[in-house]
Amino acid sequence: MPKPYAATNENLLAHALEPTMRWLIAVALDGSTITYGELKEKLETKAGFSTIFATRIGFVAGNLMERILEVEPSAPLINVLVVNQQDRQPSEGAGSFMARRFGEPKLEAADAKQQNPPLWEHYFTRAAGEVYKFSEAEWSKLFERVFASKLDAAAIKNDRKDRKQGSEIDGVPAGRGYGSGGEGPLHKALRLWVMDNPGAIHRDFMAAKTDTEVDLDSGDRVDVVFKCLDRTIVIEVKSRISNEIDLRRGVFQCVKYRAVRQAMDVRTDSVVEAYLVTETPLPGEIVALLKLHDIRHFQALQDRS
Repeated sequence: MPKPYAATNENLLAHALEPTMRWLIAVALDGSTITYGELKEKLETKAGFSTIFATRIGFVAGNLMERILEVEPSAPLINVLVVNQQDRQPSEGAGSFMARRFGEPKLEAADAKQQNPPLWEHYFTRAAGEVYKFSEAEWSKLFERVFASKLDAAAIKNDRKDRKQGSEIDGVPAGRGYGSGGEGPLHKALRLWVMDNPGAIHRDFMAAKTDTEVDLDSGDRVDVVFKCLDRTIVIEVKSRISNEIDLRRGVFQCVKYRAVRQAMDVRTDSVVEAYLVTETPLPGEIVALLKLHDIRHFQALQDRS
Protein backbone atom coordinates (compact mmCIF):
# COMPACT_ATOMS: atom_id res chain seq x y z
CA MET A 1 0.00 0.00 0.00
CA PRO A 2 1.50 3.41 -0.99
CA LYS A 3 2.60 5.66 1.85
CA PRO A 4 1.11 9.19 1.75
CA TYR A 5 4.25 11.01 2.88
CA ALA A 6 7.66 11.10 1.27
CA ALA A 7 10.40 11.84 3.81
CA THR A 8 11.03 15.42 2.72
CA ASN A 9 11.90 18.13 5.21
CA GLU A 10 8.52 19.74 4.58
CA ASN A 11 6.59 16.54 5.26
CA LEU A 12 8.66 15.64 8.30
CA LEU A 13 8.01 19.05 9.83
CA ALA A 14 4.31 18.91 8.99
CA HIS A 15 3.50 15.30 9.84
CA ALA A 16 6.24 13.74 11.99
CA LEU A 17 6.60 16.08 14.96
CA GLU A 18 3.21 15.53 16.59
CA PRO A 19 3.30 11.70 16.61
CA THR A 20 6.96 11.78 17.65
CA MET A 21 6.12 13.86 20.72
CA ARG A 22 3.30 11.48 21.63
CA TRP A 23 5.62 8.49 21.42
CA LEU A 24 8.36 10.26 23.36
CA ILE A 25 5.91 11.16 26.12
CA ALA A 26 5.03 7.46 26.44
CA VAL A 27 8.74 6.60 26.56
CA ALA A 28 9.41 9.31 29.15
CA LEU A 29 6.59 8.18 31.45
CA ASP A 30 7.89 4.62 31.20
CA GLY A 31 11.37 5.82 32.19
CA SER A 32 12.90 4.44 29.02
CA THR A 33 14.46 5.50 25.70
CA ILE A 34 13.79 4.97 22.00
CA THR A 35 16.50 4.41 19.41
CA TYR A 36 16.79 6.29 16.14
CA GLY A 37 15.96 3.05 14.35
CA GLU A 38 12.86 2.42 16.45
CA LEU A 39 11.57 5.94 15.84
CA LYS A 40 12.25 5.63 12.11
CA GLU A 41 10.26 2.36 12.02
CA LYS A 42 7.32 3.89 13.90
CA LEU A 43 7.16 6.88 11.55
CA GLU A 44 7.18 4.54 8.56
CA THR A 45 4.64 2.04 9.88
CA LYS A 46 2.33 4.23 11.96
CA ALA A 47 2.63 7.78 10.59
CA GLY A 48 2.47 6.98 6.88
CA PHE A 49 6.00 7.83 5.82
CA SER A 50 7.88 6.10 3.04
CA THR A 51 11.47 5.07 3.77
CA ILE A 52 13.27 7.57 5.99
CA PHE A 53 17.05 7.63 6.07
CA ALA A 54 18.20 7.06 9.65
CA THR A 55 20.16 10.32 9.58
CA ARG A 56 16.88 12.24 9.19
CA ILE A 57 15.60 11.15 12.61
CA GLY A 58 17.93 13.64 14.28
CA PHE A 59 16.30 16.32 12.14
CA VAL A 60 12.87 15.28 13.48
CA ALA A 61 13.96 15.14 17.13
CA GLY A 62 15.82 18.44 16.94
CA ASN A 63 13.01 20.33 15.26
CA LEU A 64 10.48 18.91 17.68
CA MET A 65 12.58 20.16 20.59
CA GLU A 66 12.96 23.59 19.02
CA ARG A 67 9.20 23.81 18.61
CA ILE A 68 8.63 22.80 22.23
CA LEU A 69 11.13 25.37 23.48
CA GLU A 70 9.46 28.12 21.47
CA VAL A 71 6.33 27.48 23.51
CA GLU A 72 8.01 26.68 26.83
CA PRO A 73 11.72 27.60 27.15
CA SER A 74 12.06 25.66 30.41
CA ALA A 75 10.59 22.41 29.04
CA PRO A 76 12.60 19.23 29.71
CA LEU A 77 14.80 18.12 26.80
CA ILE A 78 12.66 15.19 25.73
CA ASN A 79 14.74 14.81 22.54
CA VAL A 80 17.59 13.28 24.60
CA LEU A 81 15.49 10.12 24.90
CA VAL A 82 16.12 9.42 21.20
CA VAL A 83 19.33 7.43 21.48
CA ASN A 84 21.92 5.50 19.50
CA GLN A 85 21.41 1.75 19.59
CA GLN A 86 25.02 1.07 20.54
CA ASP A 87 25.53 3.27 23.62
CA ARG A 88 21.92 4.25 24.48
CA GLN A 89 22.87 7.93 24.46
CA PRO A 90 21.78 10.72 22.11
CA SER A 91 23.97 11.70 19.19
CA GLU A 92 25.82 14.99 18.79
CA GLY A 93 22.70 16.89 17.73
CA ALA A 94 21.52 16.94 21.34
CA GLY A 95 24.68 18.76 22.39
CA SER A 96 23.52 22.26 21.51
CA PHE A 97 20.32 21.79 23.51
CA MET A 98 22.20 20.55 26.57
CA ALA A 99 24.78 23.33 26.22
CA ARG A 100 22.06 25.97 26.33
CA ARG A 101 20.15 24.29 29.15
CA PHE A 102 23.12 23.72 31.44
CA GLY A 103 25.44 26.55 30.41
CA GLU A 104 28.21 24.21 29.28
CA PRO A 105 29.55 25.39 25.90
CA LYS A 106 31.83 22.37 25.50
CA LEU A 107 28.74 20.30 24.72
CA GLU A 108 28.19 22.24 21.48
CA ALA A 109 31.45 21.07 19.92
CA ALA A 110 30.93 18.74 16.96
CA ASP A 111 32.97 15.99 18.62
CA ALA A 112 31.96 16.65 22.23
CA LYS A 113 30.56 13.18 22.75
CA GLN A 114 33.74 11.44 21.55
CA GLN A 115 36.23 13.86 23.08
CA ASN A 116 34.72 14.09 26.54
CA PRO A 117 32.50 11.05 27.25
CA PRO A 118 32.22 11.67 31.05
CA LEU A 119 31.02 15.24 30.47
CA TRP A 120 28.54 14.09 27.84
CA GLU A 121 27.19 11.28 30.00
CA HIS A 122 26.89 13.57 33.04
CA TYR A 123 24.72 16.12 31.27
CA PHE A 124 22.74 13.53 29.31
CA THR A 125 21.91 11.81 32.60
CA ARG A 126 20.92 15.14 34.12
CA ALA A 127 18.72 16.02 31.13
CA ALA A 128 17.06 12.59 31.17
CA GLY A 129 16.38 12.95 34.87
CA GLU A 130 14.50 16.20 34.25
CA VAL A 131 12.46 14.50 31.53
CA TYR A 132 11.55 11.54 33.75
CA LYS A 133 10.41 13.85 36.57
CA PHE A 134 7.80 15.56 34.37
CA SER A 135 4.33 14.24 35.18
CA GLU A 136 1.68 12.91 32.81
CA ALA A 137 -0.47 15.99 33.44
CA GLU A 138 2.46 18.30 32.67
CA TRP A 139 3.23 16.51 29.41
CA SER A 140 -0.43 16.60 28.42
CA LYS A 141 -0.64 20.37 28.97
CA LEU A 142 2.63 20.97 27.13
CA PHE A 143 1.54 18.85 24.17
CA GLU A 144 -1.69 20.85 23.87
CA ARG A 145 0.24 24.12 23.93
CA VAL A 146 2.68 22.95 21.27
CA PHE A 147 0.20 21.39 18.85
CA ALA A 148 -3.15 22.91 19.87
CA SER A 149 -4.40 19.35 20.14
CA LYS A 150 -5.71 17.35 23.10
CA LEU A 151 -3.70 14.49 24.55
CA ASP A 152 -5.81 13.02 27.30
CA ALA A 153 -4.99 10.32 29.83
CA ALA A 154 -6.65 7.60 27.76
CA ALA A 155 -4.56 8.45 24.68
CA ILE A 156 -1.37 8.46 26.75
CA LYS A 157 -2.31 5.11 28.27
CA ASN A 158 -2.88 3.65 24.80
CA ASP A 159 0.47 4.97 23.55
CA ARG A 160 2.25 3.44 26.54
CA LYS A 161 0.46 0.15 26.02
CA ASP A 162 1.14 0.15 22.29
CA ARG A 163 4.89 0.56 22.70
CA LYS A 164 4.97 -2.66 24.75
CA GLN A 165 2.53 -4.64 22.63
CA GLY A 166 4.34 -7.46 20.89
CA SER A 167 2.99 -10.36 18.87
CA GLU A 168 3.59 -12.88 21.66
CA ILE A 169 2.89 -12.47 25.35
CA ASP A 170 4.34 -15.25 27.51
CA GLY A 171 4.21 -17.57 24.55
CA VAL A 172 0.66 -16.73 23.55
CA PRO A 173 0.22 -15.06 20.14
CA ALA A 174 -1.44 -11.68 20.54
CA GLY A 175 -5.06 -11.82 19.47
CA ARG A 176 -5.29 -15.59 19.86
CA GLY A 177 -6.47 -17.20 23.06
CA TYR A 178 -5.19 -20.40 24.59
CA GLY A 179 -7.12 -19.93 27.79
CA SER A 180 -6.17 -18.02 30.91
CA GLY A 181 -2.48 -18.46 31.59
CA GLY A 182 -2.11 -20.63 28.48
CA GLU A 183 1.02 -21.06 26.40
CA GLY A 184 1.35 -21.06 22.63
CA PRO A 185 2.52 -24.32 21.00
CA LEU A 186 5.56 -22.76 19.31
CA HIS A 187 6.80 -21.25 22.56
CA LYS A 188 6.21 -24.50 24.44
CA ALA A 189 8.03 -26.57 21.83
CA LEU A 190 11.06 -24.28 21.93
CA ARG A 191 11.07 -24.15 25.74
CA LEU A 192 11.04 -27.94 26.06
CA TRP A 193 13.67 -28.37 23.35
CA VAL A 194 16.02 -25.99 25.18
CA MET A 195 15.50 -27.88 28.43
CA ASP A 196 16.28 -31.21 26.74
CA ASN A 197 19.29 -29.97 24.75
CA PRO A 198 21.60 -27.91 26.97
CA GLY A 199 24.66 -28.98 24.98
CA ALA A 200 23.15 -27.48 21.84
CA ILE A 201 23.05 -24.06 23.48
CA HIS A 202 26.73 -24.34 24.46
CA ARG A 203 29.03 -27.32 24.80
CA ASP A 204 29.92 -26.25 28.36
CA PHE A 205 26.31 -26.93 29.36
CA MET A 206 26.32 -30.57 28.20
CA ALA A 207 26.27 -31.98 31.74
CA ALA A 208 23.99 -29.35 33.22
CA LYS A 209 20.95 -30.27 35.26
CA THR A 210 17.98 -28.63 33.59
CA ASP A 211 14.57 -27.47 34.68
CA THR A 212 11.74 -25.53 33.10
CA GLU A 213 9.17 -22.99 34.28
CA VAL A 214 11.26 -22.28 37.37
CA ASP A 215 9.70 -19.90 39.92
CA LEU A 216 11.83 -17.11 41.38
CA ASP A 217 11.32 -15.44 44.75
CA SER A 218 10.17 -12.33 42.88
CA GLY A 219 7.14 -14.22 41.58
CA ASP A 220 8.57 -14.42 38.06
CA ARG A 221 8.85 -17.70 36.19
CA VAL A 222 11.93 -18.48 34.10
CA ASP A 223 11.43 -20.53 30.93
CA VAL A 224 14.50 -22.72 31.47
CA VAL A 225 17.31 -22.95 34.02
CA PHE A 226 20.60 -24.82 33.58
CA LYS A 227 22.57 -25.72 36.72
CA CYS A 228 26.27 -26.28 36.12
CA LEU A 229 29.00 -26.86 38.69
CA ASP A 230 30.43 -23.38 38.24
CA ARG A 231 27.40 -21.32 37.20
CA THR A 232 23.64 -21.06 36.75
CA ILE A 233 22.09 -20.16 33.41
CA VAL A 234 18.67 -18.48 33.20
CA ILE A 235 17.05 -18.63 29.79
CA GLU A 236 14.18 -16.74 28.18
CA VAL A 237 12.85 -18.18 24.92
CA LYS A 238 11.07 -16.32 22.14
CA SER A 239 9.51 -18.30 19.34
CA ARG A 240 9.39 -17.50 15.62
CA ILE A 241 6.21 -15.42 16.01
CA SER A 242 7.94 -12.94 18.33
CA ASN A 243 8.36 -9.45 16.91
CA GLU A 244 10.92 -6.81 17.87
CA ILE A 245 8.87 -5.63 20.84
CA ASP A 246 8.72 -9.19 22.16
CA LEU A 247 12.47 -9.58 21.69
CA ARG A 248 13.18 -6.32 23.48
CA ARG A 249 10.97 -7.47 26.35
CA GLY A 250 12.95 -10.70 26.37
CA VAL A 251 16.20 -8.83 26.88
CA PHE A 252 14.87 -7.10 29.97
CA GLN A 253 13.34 -10.32 31.26
CA CYS A 254 16.85 -11.77 31.09
CA VAL A 255 18.23 -8.78 33.01
CA LYS A 256 15.62 -9.24 35.73
CA TYR A 257 15.88 -13.02 36.00
CA ARG A 258 19.66 -12.89 36.26
CA ALA A 259 19.56 -10.26 39.01
CA VAL A 260 16.89 -12.05 41.05
CA ARG A 261 18.54 -15.44 40.73
CA GLN A 262 21.84 -13.90 41.82
CA ALA A 263 20.17 -12.30 44.84
CA MET A 264 18.58 -15.62 45.80
CA ASP A 265 21.92 -17.46 45.87
CA VAL A 266 23.62 -17.38 49.29
CA ARG A 267 27.05 -17.86 47.70
CA THR A 268 28.72 -14.46 47.30
CA ASP A 269 30.86 -15.73 44.43
CA SER A 270 28.08 -17.47 42.50
CA VAL A 271 27.92 -16.82 38.76
CA VAL A 272 24.58 -16.37 37.01
CA GLU A 273 24.42 -15.89 33.24
CA ALA A 274 21.45 -15.12 31.04
CA TYR A 275 20.59 -16.32 27.54
CA LEU A 276 17.94 -15.24 25.08
CA VAL A 277 17.03 -18.14 22.79
CA THR A 278 15.13 -17.34 19.60
CA GLU A 279 14.12 -19.07 16.38
CA THR A 280 14.84 -16.05 14.18
CA PRO A 281 17.84 -13.76 13.61
CA LEU A 282 17.95 -10.65 15.77
CA PRO A 283 17.64 -7.10 14.43
CA GLY A 284 20.55 -4.78 15.11
CA GLU A 285 18.66 -2.92 17.84
CA ILE A 286 18.33 -6.11 19.88
CA VAL A 287 21.90 -7.26 19.24
CA ALA A 288 23.16 -3.95 20.60
CA LEU A 289 20.90 -4.17 23.65
CA LEU A 290 22.11 -7.69 24.44
CA LYS A 291 25.71 -6.56 24.17
CA LEU A 292 25.06 -3.58 26.42
CA HIS A 293 23.64 -5.80 29.16
CA ASP A 294 26.04 -8.73 28.66
CA ILE A 295 23.37 -11.26 27.71
CA ARG A 296 24.13 -14.16 25.38
CA HIS A 297 22.01 -15.19 22.41
CA PHE A 298 21.39 -18.53 20.73
CA GLN A 299 19.34 -19.00 17.56
CA ALA A 300 17.68 -22.41 17.41
CA LEU A 301 16.77 -24.01 14.11
CA GLN A 302 13.07 -23.87 13.38
CA ASP A 303 13.16 -27.42 11.99
CA ARG A 304 14.51 -29.47 14.90
CA SER A 305 13.00 -32.78 13.88
